[in-house]
Amino acid sequence: MQNEIKKINAYTVEITIKASSKEYEQERKKAIDEIKKHASFPGFRKWTVVPDDMVIAKYGEEFLEEKISENLANKNYQKLLMQSKIIPVSAWGIKEIKSINPFEAVIEVEILPEVKIDEKKMEKIKLKKTSAEVTNEEVDAKIKEIESKFQKFEEAESGAIIEKWDKVTIDTQWFDKKWWVALEQTKVDAFPLLIWSNTFIPGFEEKLIWEKVWEVVEFDITFPTNYHSADFAGKKVFFMTTIFKIERAWEFQWTEEFIEWIRWVKTDLVWLKDIIKSEIADEKEYQSRMKDETTLLQELEKIAEFEVGPNLVATEIKRVYDEHSHSLEQQWVKLKDYLDHIRQDEEKYKEEVIKPEAIRRLNAELILNEIRELKKDIDVTNEEISEEIDKIFAKYQNPEAIEKLRTILTPGNQNYEDIKGRLRYKKIIDTFFE
Repeated sequence: MQNEIKKINAYTVEITIKASSKEYEQERKKAIDEIKKHASFPGFRKWTVVPDDMVIAKYGEEFLEEKISENLANKNYQKLLMQSKIIPVSAWGIKEIKSINPFEAVIEVEILPEVKIDEKKMEKIKLKKTSAEVTNEEVDAKIKEIESKFQKFEEAESGAIIEKWDKVTIDTQWFDKKWWVALEQTKVDAFPLLIWSNTFIPGFEEKLIWEKVWEVVEFDITFPTNYHSADFAGKKVFFMTTIFKIERAWEFQWTEEFIEWIRWVKTDLVWLKDIIKSEIADEKEYQSRMKDETTLLQELEKIAEFEVGPNLVATEIKRVYDEHSHSLEQQWVKLKDYLDHIRQDEEKYKEEVIKPEAIRRLNAELILNEIRELKKDIDVTNEEISEEIDKIFAKYQNPEAIEKLRTILTPGNQNYEDIKGRLRYKKIIDTFFE
């Protein structure tokens, strides 16, 4: 018998499932036999035949009808999915049973919404790409970051004064100078501080320049108005600081052996800077593309029509919420503790923080999927894929890692197809930029 599909809104369909009396009786027999396999009946061994009447008497017609209805609905629903283009995003449910035998029922399911984009307006979208140039200052800053990470220090000679990039060990206490009382929870003991690293209170490190070990340094600092603690933002605080140790950095040596140790490649500082410049360029290009894609999606949303269903939104909210939770756990913070800290309950956090992010992601995914379909004539060549794979190899200096990648990145392999998909997506996005 013919099943029917009726769209009742942008994201929900009703499906009328029909089955003849013959199909119903066949399903009834299957349901009874299935019960016999798993149920136990007093006085009957497992291998003996239990009469159908006994099954019906024990479980009742209502139970059987419910089981048969679910089986018939599910079987016909699965067939219909293979024949139609609808994509469900939630489990189906029986909305109404119109007839038992012959069987007729209406089921309801939320589907992936159809996205309509004004193609004429879409073709007129031409945006400018965000610049991703790398400056020498950025490369030098990265070199300095590496030096700071691996820098070694030795204690300065007696009588030495503090200079830029020295490491000092200090005690400090903050005071309210007006009443001359120590401020609560502001005493810091044996704190290691790298001078000129700007890691402590703004202006604090400069006050220690030219001072000596065992000096007690007293000074005022006015905190910035945008200081993270409202208790101190814009306020003047008096500091008493004792210096216990001054350590001076060794002159950093960029040897081939050190570079090989941190980068798996034996080279000099000049070539290392080229490698770092390339890495910064890759990261800036990625960030620029993210920014440009956001701008593009804002333009595409203006010419797109679609409506997302509640189940799809709920699923995405859960996914984003789980991502937030996992991200905090990697920082050894539980989401519940974080919510307690910001004084917000879980439902409000989901509504005000998670839901907007979930909807933004859903909109982007739906629009981009439709763009891929509209521009399905855009493809990538084998040469383009090979060039991209060569770029991936160039980032690895370990021969074993490269050889392993060669065995993976072959046509038909999922990783290879992922690269192909990303390249195609990139080419599609690039059509919107000058």
